[in-house]
Amino acid sequence: MATHDASNGTGGLDGSIAYELDRAENFGAGFTSTLSDFQVYPNKYVSRADIIAIAAVFAVSTCGGPRIPYRGGRVDVWQAGPFGVPQPQENLQTHIGMFARQGFTTAEMIQLTACGHTMGGVRSTDFPDLVPPNSSSSEPVFHNFDTTTQSFDDKVVTQYLDGTTLNPLVVDSNATMTSDLRIFSADGNVTMRSLSSSDAFASTCQNILERMVNTVAHGITLTDEIQVIPAKVHDVQLTFEKGTFLQQNITATVNKNRVVTMSWCDRYGTNQNCNGETRQALPATTTQEQPNLSPISQNQGFTFINYNFVVPIDSNASISKFEFTVDEKDGSNPTIYQNGGDGYPVIQDQVLFVPTLSHNTLVQNSSLVARGGGSPITGLVNQYTIVAAVRDGSNPSRVYMDALDVAISGFGTSLNTTVDLKLNTSITPTQGYSFFTGVIQDSGFQLTLDIHSLLSNGTIYTEDFKQVSQLDNTPYVAPTNVTNSKSLQSSSPNSAMRLVDVFMTRFVGCIILVAGALVAAF
Repeated sequence: MATHDASNGTGGLDGSIAYELDRAENFGAGFTSTLSDFQVYPNKYVSRADIIAIAAVFAVSTCGGPRIPYRGGRVDVWQAGPFGVPQPQENLQTHIGMFARQGFTTAEMIQLTACGHTMGGVRSTDFPDLVPPNSSSSEPVFHNFDTTTQSFDDKVVTQYLDGTTLNPLVVDSNATMTSDLRIFSADGNVTMRSLSSSDAFASTCQNILERMVNTVAHGITLTDEIQVIPAKVHDVQLTFEKGTFLQQNITATVNKNRVVTMSWCDRYGTNQNCNGETRQALPATTTQEQPNLSPISQNQGFTFINYNFVVPIDSNASISKFEFTVDEKDGSNPTIYQNGGDGYPVIQDQVLFVPTLSHNTLVQNSSLVARGGGSPITGLVNQYTIVAAVRDGSNPSRVYMDALDVAISGFGTSLNTTVDLKLNTSITPTQGYSFFTGVIQDSGFQLTLDIHSLLSNGTIYTEDFKQVSQLDNTPYVAPTNVTNSKSLQSSSPNSAMRLVDVFMTRFVGCIILVAGALVAAF
């Protein structure tokens, strides 16, 4: 946020902090260790700045604070932004000017400071003049902002107002360094008094911290608030087993009678698009996740049940769409999750990522160079051998993959390249598919692939955002039996499947079903 200039719409939460750690205004081990943790998570759809915002939301929730609404869509920059982090030795007018440049009023500056200082404190290694080090120990001395060191609460406000605070940025004898005192009292304590109840403090912090993490450059539009929804399908592909989640009240007992069924429509043949029979299957495995999977869901009273579907698909019939039915077997009507009525579409079946045949090995680097060029990166890097299946009869003029990895150690230059895949005659064609292979090296943590099949008429089929982190490490789960039934109630012709195994084609669907604390049946 400190880099934002509201007058010209530049800066904000854009990930530039990764390139600003050598500045005096960003001293302390916290920045370095935190960003080191974050560097493994960014990818094609989740930016470094989004990860920082998610971490802020999680941190506040973990510490008992309000749930901050989260929106995605922040855009990373790849260079340092302007200086402007407030320092304790600066005077009040300088601080007011800094926050005003970022788009915040004096009252909002006070709110942000109080909410930000509800936990934490000052370390002797960072400010030895404020917190003298212990001469008999190498461990740093830490003076807290308030006495409730493990709780996100209003004590930083109430202890300041009643005169019992030990906040070193308020009570230190060196008036030059008492920046919290200057900021808190900037409007005669009017704002601080408005924060002196727990409800007012929580509500204000929720609003002002949301504004902080949503401070972005002009022209960037964030998503709608990302909320818990009743059902969400993810990780759908013909491949190894993935996950399916059902969410329920943490304190409730799992309904052992519950039956979750997956139904789907053929893409080709007499039952095309459910014009006749549909296919059905039960989960291959069911697993209950730990309640602390996420501090947000845990504080809302939710936990997850993983329903894992692994079902065989006849490649001659393929699959066009699917849905899920949840029957509690308690006399209530089953709930059908069908993506708003049209079913969950499977977009295409012409080109498929094949992780069962792909693999990863560590090799000495031969091609990757450091940020800005120069000598190659030394040491071992990941070498991925990627296999894709292309439907026979499509006769592609080119099969290729766009490879992207923005999660590079030290936030170096991202990998963004295109690699052609060649027909691999050593892999026997199966179920109407032939196999193509390509090789790519990567020193990062989050390589993802968009795999394309380009036809001679210009049509392109794409497998989007295929992750490679599970290559060579995915356990086998046997597919379940398939039964036939009457057609689905909705109809939509679109389709998509994902992966072909050399021995059988399998479809894996994952669903998140959410049940709030009021669903006693869980």
